[in-house]
Amino acid sequence: MTTYLFLVIALSFWKLCLGSEPVGLLIPSTNVPGLPSNASVFGAFSQALANASVLHFEVSKNTRCVEGTALNEAFQIKDRVHSFIGPVCEKAIRSIGMMAALWRKPVVTWTPIKADWDSYPTLIATLGTYENIAQNIATLLRCQDWRTIGIIHANNEIHRQMAITTKSVLQDDDVTIKRTLGTNLTGDSMKMALSSIKPSARIIVVFIPEMFLETFLTEVTSESMNDGSYMFIHWKFSPALNQSTGLNTPHPKNTLQSLLQIGPFTTTQTLYDKFINTNSNSLPGSEFYAYLYDAVMLYSEYVGYAGPSNTDMSQIQTHLKKINYTGWTGLIRFNHSNAIRTYRVSHYQQGNFSVVYHLLSDQCVGTQTPMEWTGTGPPKDTPVCGFSGNSCKSDDDDRERGAIIAGACVGGLISVAAFILAVILYRKMRFEKELMGMLWKVNENEIKLRNKQPVPKQQTGPHPTKKLVRMETRGTLGFGSSCSLDKNFLFAPIGNYKGSVVAVKSLQRRSIRLTRDVLRDLKTLRELHHDNLNQFVGANLEPENCYVLTLYCPKGSLQDILENDDIKLDWMFKMSFALDLARGMEFLHKSSLKSHGNLKSSNCVIDSRWVLKLTDYGAITTHPEEPTQEIGEHEFYTGLFWTSPELLRLQKIPRKGTQKGDVYSFGIILQEIFLRTTPYYFNVVSSPKEIILRVRNHEVPPFRPHIPEDSNVPDKAVFLMRCCWHEHSESRPDFHGIRKRLIDINNGRKINIMDNMIQMLEAYSNNLEQLVSDRTEELALEKQKTDRLLYNMLPPLVAEQLKRGESVQPECYDEVSIFFSDIVGFTTIANQSEPLQVVDLLNDLYTTFDEIIARHDVYKVETIGDAYMCVSGLPRRNGKKHAGEIANMALDLLNGVTNFKIRHLPGSKLQLRIGLHTGGCAAGVVGTAMPRYCLFGDTVNMASRMESTGKALHIHISAAMNSALKELGWGFMTIERGIIDVKGKGLQKTYWMIGKTGYKKPLPQTMLSLQEKWRQSQDTGRPCSPTESHISDRDHSDSMYGRAFRKTSIAINFLHSLSRDAQSADSRSVSELSVQDLHLSCESLKDKKLSPVTLSPVQRSQSMRENNLTRPVINNLTKNRKPRTELKSKSSTDSSSDESKDSEQSISSKEAPKKFSIPKIEIS
Repeated sequence: MTTYLFLVIALSFWKLCLGSEPVGLLIPSTNVPGLPSNASVFGAFSQALANASVLHFEVSKNTRCVEGTALNEAFQIKDRVHSFIGPVCEKAIRSIGMMAALWRKPVVTWTPIKADWDSYPTLIATLGTYENIAQNIATLLRCQDWRTIGIIHANNEIHRQMAITTKSVLQDDDVTIKRTLGTNLTGDSMKMALSSIKPSARIIVVFIPEMFLETFLTEVTSESMNDGSYMFIHWKFSPALNQSTGLNTPHPKNTLQSLLQIGPFTTTQTLYDKFINTNSNSLPGSEFYAYLYDAVMLYSEYVGYAGPSNTDMSQIQTHLKKINYTGWTGLIRFNHSNAIRTYRVSHYQQGNFSVVYHLLSDQCVGTQTPMEWTGTGPPKDTPVCGFSGNSCKSDDDDRERGAIIAGACVGGLISVAAFILAVILYRKMRFEKELMGMLWKVNENEIKLRNKQPVPKQQTGPHPTKKLVRMETRGTLGFGSSCSLDKNFLFAPIGNYKGSVVAVKSLQRRSIRLTRDVLRDLKTLRELHHDNLNQFVGANLEPENCYVLTLYCPKGSLQDILENDDIKLDWMFKMSFALDLARGMEFLHKSSLKSHGNLKSSNCVIDSRWVLKLTDYGAITTHPEEPTQEIGEHEFYTGLFWTSPELLRLQKIPRKGTQKGDVYSFGIILQEIFLRTTPYYFNVVSSPKEIILRVRNHEVPPFRPHIPEDSNVPDKAVFLMRCCWHEHSESRPDFHGIRKRLIDINNGRKINIMDNMIQMLEAYSNNLEQLVSDRTEELALEKQKTDRLLYNMLPPLVAEQLKRGESVQPECYDEVSIFFSDIVGFTTIANQSEPLQVVDLLNDLYTTFDEIIARHDVYKVETIGDAYMCVSGLPRRNGKKHAGEIANMALDLLNGVTNFKIRHLPGSKLQLRIGLHTGGCAAGVVGTAMPRYCLFGDTVNMASRMESTGKALHIHISAAMNSALKELGWGFMTIERGIIDVKGKGLQKTYWMIGKTGYKKPLPQTMLSLQEKWRQSQDTGRPCSPTESHISDRDHSDSMYGRAFRKTSIAINFLHSLSRDAQSADSRSVSELSVQDLHLSCESLKDKKLSPVTLSPVQRSQSMRENNLTRPVINNLTKNRKPRTELKSKSSTDSSSDESKDSEQSISSKEAPKKFSIPKIEIS
């Protein structure tokens, strides 16, 4: 290996002088099982560099197949090379491929990669992907119809991944994987794997290095798996056919014929064999050296094509697609950055391994070499008798089974014949029983007629009913029409029968003989069901009282509809009626009735859904043979308008008519429907009798209804009518053809009235849905506006609880920060403004404020006039951040006021005064009609006092707020204001918040001045003195002024105590205290370091004597003292408390007395 490395370095130095592109080689320093050996790598690499004129070797790095190590080695040489050759390990490829994409350097690897690595744009894989390998194996299995296999693989990185990917791809291809076993590439391990997989699979895919194939075949022979019933499919990376490292020793022919090898197809086989023979000693034990050689040569060809240092991956992929490189491993084409190769299948034929298949895409292309198998053919993936051998039976079993099958067949045939005979007999008996049972017969007592009408009897009076076939119509006949049918007509009675509304139609015959044919027809009528047949309910055929019951159709007959001018019929209605009629007649002609026999417009009724139904057919049809007293001549011949000529010429018209006669009747009805007139309306004739006589005669041309040219009836419809009433019945179409012609006339639409109505309703429904959707969206928008308005009044969490109808319980908060502000001089501005201008001013101001507070975790409680109140830390707790949030908001508000312009007073500036305090409080919703979220507690009062005692364009904060800001550590700057008297709180130390470190927004000049003072104190290291001349407590400022005020405070507090003692002892007047005496007292206190707060009355008297503080001095001090203001605490109401307790309460911070009139004091 050292020799090869020296050769590589020498070649690289020579090419570097010629200006070739530097490349880096990344490989493990030691051989890794299953991966290319170092000797083969350097050997192939040196051969490739010798032939690649545009590349030179720069450096080699040891990746150790460790992800971190590989990435570190690549990082060290990335600036010295333009591309990387390698690495070969999955983890190293993944890490270097990812970083190379950032470095924009190509990485060329010669081992397979996963398909999901396409996302590494600069990675070039010359061997392709594991998925490509698996797809080629799946293609071979499909060609041989092998669907059940097992897999044996070596326990190394490449072959294990090949097995995993192949298993996944084959399972997606519906291949059953019985076992997947790994082996350690030793004889014992391989033998154990073969013995384990032997009972469960006959087709075994093998993924092991080629150098271990010899050991594997030896174990195959020892396990007797070379008898032709097993087939081993071995994937080899080497293009060699007979120089395989696994076949250096002879094996039995049966063993070799049990092996199929899949490998790359190359047209340069002779060149590859010559290279192997020449370098057999220098390239031992690796299948990948040829791929490394081709990888280097391919990249060299790309560099020569695209130019050196071209790292644009889109151009690299474009150039690679244009390159068809033929190397030692065959033709290489590229899809993106992955190679697409052609593979071949080789099998042991006549002493050598020969190519028997080429795997192209998803198909096998066979060669002219015949396949030689150990047995009669290729092995089956599943044994005939199963893997356990229990699926096959002996010859005796076959004979016994044949006898059983024959007996079963004979018995089955006999049983089937007996069953069929029994069914026929049963059906015949049931038919006879039903026929004689007369299930159609109705009981007169079960019919409940409306208006107590009697069941119709046979008409015998002098004024017979003209049209009993018509039905009574109640309610609406048309869309929006409330008119009924012609009032001159008499209609069939309406009644209820077994829950159904029926029409009762009397028959014109006095009696009907119940023959077998009549009984069969009546049974058939009861069983007929079709959408366009009016359901026959039953009949009563007793002499002198014959009538039938049919379902009631409230719209009346078709003739009634056509004669009612109040009902508007468009073309859609007319076509719907014609199609319904054709469908009903087609069904009737296919039934056992065969024909109607009395088809006319009065026998077509319309139900409530505007569907046409046929009635008066079969046994219940009636044909008057001659005019009678009941039926006059005019009505008799009018009833024959629909009868065909061939039937009119007969002596007696058949009761059931004929099918061709029904077609003629249909043509007459079409004329009625399309022209909406009675038959022969446009013919010039004198009477119906004349019409019938002319139709009966053989006139040329035949006498038929006249259709005016201006009738607006389509030509196709006119042609159909004429075909239907053709003189020769054989020339008339059947109803199946009529229905097709009607559909053609209707432009291919098969819709009826209900279909059209449904479409209109669907359109209306869709429109309504869209309208509802729009309204819902508008409602959602309005709800959002309402929610926003509600959220402005109440916190969102509280508002959601109220919206859900839940009661909001008051809640205590341990720590919150409260903000108060108002506008100094607002009354003056209001006096200078109109009312509407004041409203506009506040609206503009609070709109600005609302925009600012929206950027902070605060909640606006309320605004009253020019006052503004906010809180942070409730209702949503935010830990310790509430002080910082409210302070940031205060600074932003001051910044906003600085830039705020008053529209009607452009020269005026608003003076905002702000107070902040932190502490605990309670919060809850008050009221129901107009609920408000209110805050309660001493913290609210203190925050209000901070605002009222503050100054314009200042942020006044309490000591608690100052401590909270310091503890938070956000860089807020504060400066002591001093001790001030707070109403209800006594003397309190307060501070100014003057800014924040890093805050860049403009602030008022007053704040900037205080910031400058604060910076000076920071520079000098001395604390800032109070900004106002208030009395300072002894525990506060250490400045010169602080010490002086502290001494004075001690003296004054002590004297206040003595004054109260003196007043309780006597009421004598006191003299005025001189400045010298007060100075003496202060000096005495300074020397003695007295603490008046802790002295008892006796101690105080003793202290007075020791320090020469006599009563005249005290009297002079308290002479001009104002009367004490009554304190709110309970201690002020108890005048009998002891002096010690009274003294302590008088100087407490919460119950401090009002200010005294103190003479000016000068202290050196």
